[in-house]
Amino acid sequence: MIRLIAALSLLICTFVTAKEFIVGVEAIRYYPLFDFQNNDISQPSFTKDLLTDFFETHQYEYRLVPLPIKRFDKWYLEQGIDFKFPDNIRWRENNSLNITFSDPVLELMAGTYVLKKNAKLTRESVDALGTILGFFPTLWLDRLKAGQMTLHEESTPLGVVKHLLHGNVDATNIDENVIRHNLALLGKPGEIVLNTQIHHEKYNYHFSTVNYPEVIEKFNLYLQDNEDKINQLKVKYNISP
Repeated sequence: MIRLIAALSLLICTFVTAKEFIVGVEAIRYYPLFDFQNNDISQPSFTKDLLTDFFETHQYEYRLVPLPIKRFDKWYLEQGIDFKFPDNIRWRENNSLNITFSDPVLELMAGTYVLKKNAKLTRESVDALGTILGFFPTLWLDRLKAGQMTLHEESTPLGVVKHLLHGNVDATNIDENVIRHNLALLGKPGEIVLNTQIHHEKYNYHFSTVNYPEVIEKFNLYLQDNEDKINQLKVKYNISP
């Protein structure tokens, strides 16, 4: 019996090692967090560096596959992927697929970002929210469902930032690190800020899977063992919570 268990364990390990894992990533330029625009996976970003290091450290065969954000909640069912990054239970109504989520990878801020002059704008005064096509506006679902505001979706963060700068929308919910990068490109540093008067909360990026929880366990160990390396990546890409 012991020999049989050992043989089965070896067989499972061999299968996992030999398989090419398919990792679903978002097909968008969301630098510095990730940058997979137009199916180009060659551009450097925090996500690219992190996943590359993890898979190569464990000598896993893998392939990053940029997928449309609009179908984010259907990737596991429709695209046959093995893993997803980023992921978070808050972006889905339930966990009917029994998805395994990793320990937190990045802690970020979900909030409302406005022009500096509107830093004290009330929640009820936000009539138009700018976001990325397919993003899940978690903190605004109540007002959107009630028809109390409109959602303006763009295909790029740069488009969202421009709309906010030009006054076409009142606020945006895209990430602060991404906003900061695009403001720098436009020569407008500091023009968009977090509105602390409106509810905001921290959340995390996770690595997820349906079929390979054992790999998620190894990823969790990787996060623990490489804390300094990951912090260096955050500094490299100017990422802050």
